[in-house]
Amino acid sequence: MRVLADSHAIVWHLQGSERLSATAASALTEAETTDGVVVSIATMIDLWYVTQTTRKLTQANLAELRDMLASSPALILQPIDIVVVDATTSIPRDLLTDPWDRFIVGTARALALPLVTRDRAIRDSGLVPTIW
Repeated sequence: MRVLADSHAIVWHLQGSERLSATAASALTEAETTDGVVVSIATMIDLWYVTQTTRKLTQANLAELRDMLASSPALILQPIDIVVVDATTSIPRDLLTDPWDRFIVGTARALALPLVTRDRAIRDSGLVPTIW
């Protein structure tokens, strides 16, 4: 099983947080031990933005996540290529206004992967299969 993790989902997964639903935690664990957890490069920018605004994540947390993504073969960092751009720009703006959500959903669409997310707007949009 391969899944794409939303920004909060990958952070909570790597922290072993109980904030993940049982279904989300199971999907991420299964993906990590089989076909891998994909993380959009947009997640890194999204999380950097969090360190600058809400500060729910520190620069040290972000650096640790970056190191994990760079070193774990089970975590696959997905670049934003032209296929992801096309999938992102085809999303109606009224369904998702947040640019980072749009890139993450665009990545899931481009790769035809379910997205592990708690985000209600994404889940309600019906743009991609979601797991929560």
